[in-house]
Amino acid sequence: MTIHIKHILLTAVMAAASTLGINATILDSVKVDARLGYALGGTLPTHMGNEIRGINNFDPGLNFTISLEGTLPLKDRWSLHTGVRYELGSMDVDSRVKNYDIEVVRGEESLKGIFNGNVRIRTTQRRISLPIQAQYDLSQSFRLRGGVFLACLTSRKFWGWAYDGYLREGTPVGPKIEMGRDPGDRGDFDFDHNMRHVQWGLDVGADWQFHRRWGMFAELTYGLSGLFKSDFHSVQTLRPMYGSLGITYRIR
Repeated sequence: MTIHIKHILLTAVMAAASTLGINATILDSVKVDARLGYALGGTLPTHMGNEIRGINNFDPGLNFTISLEGTLPLKDRWSLHTGVRYELGSMDVDSRVKNYDIEVVRGEESLKGIFNGNVRIRTTQRRISLPIQAQYDLSQSFRLRGGVFLACLTSRKFWGWAYDGYLREGTPVGPKIEMGRDPGDRGDFDFDHNMRHVQWGLDVGADWQFHRRWGMFAELTYGLSGLFKSDFHSVQTLRPMYGSLGITYRIR
């Protein structure tokens, strides 16, 4: 499987190089690494508005990235860095909210309005992403990278519930509807189908090659695209934001 992906990556780099007019001598210096990392972060709001009054509990889940990435030398200390990544991201957050605009289902009834109480949000995402970065070599061992990424979600889930509070239906002064903690009394939501299939954003990283074969990396990812489609407004804008640490193994 790894060898097959390696051949795909080398073919892609060679095709890009051919388009750019880069000769075969430079292609001989292409470096290919296998990477495994742990990501800490989540699907977070762009800012903590007044609606979020506190965090009861936050569980980042088991988030990891596995990839095969290649570096193509260009000029002086500069290189082109790209690859194929498989990423798993998850989050479970329980918040205290006030005047929180939300749409929920309780029993057979759909309710939309302003909620005061607690909201639990759970999400999992599996995606295949393509980073395209410019790399600068500070030395033979240390490198900095920066660029963009494009990701396709192969699996996406976003669900949760509003509980231990009340909802003002329609407006802040609408009918008051009490919500409890148990299923049937709380307000549930499931927004899987409202999530984007494609995400994009900024990606920066650093590499330390401490051995001929082994190295370490750090990565920061910030999604410029919101988690949901542009016409969806049942929850506030959320973006994927992760920081990753991991190890690299030089294949070529």
